Amino acid sequence: MRRSAAWLALLVAASACGEATSTPQAAEEPGIRDHQFADTDATRLHTRMVDAMAPDHGWERTRYLEFDWAVNRMDGGDPLVRAHRWDRWEGTARVEAPTQDGGMYVAIFNTSDPEAGRVWVDGAEITGDEAAARLRSAYSAHINDGYWLIMPYKWTDPGVNVRYLGEEVDEATGVRWEKVELSFEEVGLTPQNLYRAWIHPESGLMERWEHFRTADAEPSASDWTDWIQSGPISLAMNRRSDGQVRIFFSHVLASETVPDGAFAPPAGES
Repeated sequence: MRRSAAWLALLVAASACGEATSTPQAAEEPGIRDHQFADTDATRLHTRMVDAMAPDHGWERTRYLEFDWAVNRMDGGDPLVRAHRWDRWEGTARVEAPTQDGGMYVAIFNTSDPEAGRVWVDGAEITGDEAAARLRSAYSAHINDGYWLIMPYKWTDPGVNVRYLGEEVDEATGVRWEKVELSFEEVGLTPQNLYRAWIHPESGLMERWEHFRTADAEPSASDWTDWIQSGPISLAMNRRSDGQVRIFFSHVLASETVPDGAFAPPAGES
């Protein structure tokens, strides 16, 4: 585990922008499916994508998300896993992840004020500067790892600009993708990032993305594969690329209710 934690710091990973706490929403009220972008083609693609991923206001009905974000090198070794639990309506989050020296920490916080949370390292609660640093790290992991899971649901977040780029034919497969570009206005941890989403013509799903650290940087691309239904929504379990690192989700759960004990401290703590 120590080796994995060390090279993870060098991983070029996407970071979520436009983090926002959701609130309960009745099914008859407008949701992300009904959002109208200034770009009509972007609206058309987004509407079809949401219909495929989350029919019947599935995203608005999803209160709780549980997922294990995992990464490993293609040349072998055990994956590094960060376990996340998130009440979208209340903003409560729990992150369990390895430390660089081979231990484990648990952080429980609210996304509206993460540094007011609590942290345990190897079962013992810590405080002060060390706890504050761990909470900042946990919040960053919550943002980053969550975006790897739910980016297609976040096009309508405040501060996100969506622009239609047209079609591009994959010469190897003959697939005629449609593409949109997402940029950000002073929101999230990395507003300088830029993304291009590739929408498959048959499924209507975002099955590929390109991530740019800045608008003039070289992109890193990943295919979003192995879509499954979990509760009211669909999620992609794998991020396949041509690089040396594989990112995947070893466990996901989406639910309209919060399970008992979802945000409990480590065993034996209160």
